[in-house]
Amino acid sequence: MTGLHEAEIEEAVKRVVRSGWYLQGAENERFEADYARFIGSKYCVGCANGLDALIWIFRAYIELGVMKPGDEVIVPANTYIATILAITENGLKPVLVEPKLETLEIDPESIESLITERTRAICIVHLYGRNAYTDKIGEICKRYGLKLIEDNAQAHGCKAPVKGADKNAELKATGSIGDAAGHSFYPGKNLGALGDGGAVTTDDPELAQAVRTLANYGSQAKYVFKYTGRNSRLDEIQAAVLDVKLRLNGTCRN
Repeated sequence: MTGLHEAEIEEAVKRVVRSGWYLQGAENERFEADYARFIGSKYCVGCANGLDALIWIFRAYIELGVMKPGDEVIVPANTYIATILAITENGLKPVLVEPKLETLEIDPESIESLITERTRAICIVHLYGRNAYTDKIGEICKRYGLKLIEDNAQAHGCKAPVKGADKNAELKATGSIGDAAGHSFYPGKNLGALGDGGAVTTDDPELAQAVRTLANYGSQAKYVFKYTGRNSRLDEIQAAVLDVKLRLNGTCRN
């Protein structure tokens, strides 16, 4: 292992190995708390990868009765396939919107004409480390009662001006703007693990609990399964490594 923060990462890995606790332990708790603080969300739930993070958001909304198979999700046409797979995996229908040529992000002016009685969400993708959110998108979501979901796989640390209730704009981190956001920690991302990893951030406690349960076989308590879930957990080594990078790059403020 070579490169930036090598000694700190080796020490973190050694700490986990010596602890004998490799899943759902103190390292996950620490990283989730630090990453939630960094993003500016109330909750962070670690999972196996960025695709799963998006899958669990949509699946949780289905389990909570907010969406159902056959509903539509508006999504940029030029995103990576993972964004689309998360929608179709849940029996939802992606409705593709072409990008704005000046930004290569989803074109806000093209969204409203595609909204139907089956539309339940807009999924924006912060491509190329740049913010895809605009106040117009926020206004459309509010007007039609749509969920705003962020794919933040490429934009850890990006800030965006978001108009508040007082009409003044404040800078918010991507991943804290919508109702929920999926994050990837693939090694090549802005914040990368030593393998795969992902997380969901949200301010909604019910959604956070549903995501955590779904990603743990559907279980909230040992041998009690509320949902038909899957094994999609962030392991302790990846959580420890991610927390080292988060802290030492000056991105986490305690």
